[in-house]
Amino acid sequence: MRPPASRVAGATAILLVALSAAACRSREPTVAAAPSAPLSPTSAVPDAALRVLVGGDVLPHRPRLLPPSRISEALAPLRPLFAEANATIANYETATGDPDDLTDASKRIALAAPAAWMEQLARAGVTAITAANNHACDLGEAGLDATIAASDGLGVQAIGVDPRDPWRPRVVAEKDGHRVCAVAWSTFVNEPIAGCAASGKIALADFKKRGLAQIDHAIARARASGCDAVIAILHGGDEYEAQAAGPLIQARHAAIAGADAVVLHHPHVPSPVEVVVTPDGRRVPVFESVGNLVSNQGESWKPTYLPVRKNRHSISLNAWTRLGVIADLRWRWDHASKPGDRGALEWGYHLIWVDNEHAFHHDLKMPRIDARIFDPVADHAIQAKLSTDSGGPLALFDDPCWMESTGKRCR
Repeated sequence: MRPPASRVAGATAILLVALSAAACRSREPTVAAAPSAPLSPTSAVPDAALRVLVGGDVLPHRPRLLPPSRISEALAPLRPLFAEANATIANYETATGDPDDLTDASKRIALAAPAAWMEQLARAGVTAITAANNHACDLGEAGLDATIAASDGLGVQAIGVDPRDPWRPRVVAEKDGHRVCAVAWSTFVNEPIAGCAASGKIALADFKKRGLAQIDHAIARARASGCDAVIAILHGGDEYEAQAAGPLIQARHAAIAGADAVVLHHPHVPSPVEVVVTPDGRRVPVFESVGNLVSNQGESWKPTYLPVRKNRHSISLNAWTRLGVIADLRWRWDHASKPGDRGALEWGYHLIWVDNEHAFHHDLKMPRIDARIFDPVADHAIQAKLSTDSGGPLALFDDPCWMESTGKRCR
């Protein structure tokens, strides 16, 4: 779970300056941004709409979240939310196979889960996974192949990995002739077993011109293949820190290239949402980091503690690892629209909190872990404690697009 060593330089840094002038926080538009359209109340999905949820990392931490039944139990509180959407995407942050096959040198940070683990994700309502991430190759090419085989067998879309073409767009939701597609990639992989990254089965993009060209091509290809809406999902950044410059450059580039929404993960802590205003006038939400969906991180933090400030890598006490974001994207098309026409996007997000019994009962080997919707009223004490951390992603609490707080979406 180490961060990439790559850093942004040269032409890429110039691109960041240019793009940042066209970007704004969703809660704080700049002169470069068009005025926000009126916010709309949340409601059930109408017949003409396609609604897609995109969450963060699901992590099979040993021993507490490794048994398949444990991940199913942890996601149970979110099943009603998942059931409301046409598709739910989570980041499958692991290789597939026997955890005992992990090499001795890699066991401390490597992740592996049996195929039954993915089956429980599907039963919880996860319809697609992003499998392009830094842990995809923790069991080498065999583990990556097993991930692809398991997803195929379950009917779960695996985005960002494929035996022949990992960059190909995947249709994640389809209705009335309209299709929402997703492309996904990672900026790096951990590779304790050599050969997996070079297999050509996982989408990887570096921070140079070649990586940006791959992103351009993937999004253009999705549009050309008949996708009415495109979600770009990328994995990169520095762990337990605000999203880094390199991944943000790629995200903004994807927005300008034609993506309707961009979602990032890997830091294991959330970052705010920004809106990129593209040269053609589109307003594209960029979820800078959606953090974790289910993990065992931050297991010793309780609301009586202040958030970790000086050393955010003190994982057991990093409360931000327990707060996640689920992007809620809803496209609508009018009766005159044709396949291939862009839909009108309304978006918002849900904050997720991971309850971990270990914080109060250290004697339990298998404490109960639940991922649930964060309630701005019932969880006021948690929010108040987190808000004392001036270096944290506090903009998430003030953003009008936090649906549980305002009851509204943004455009």
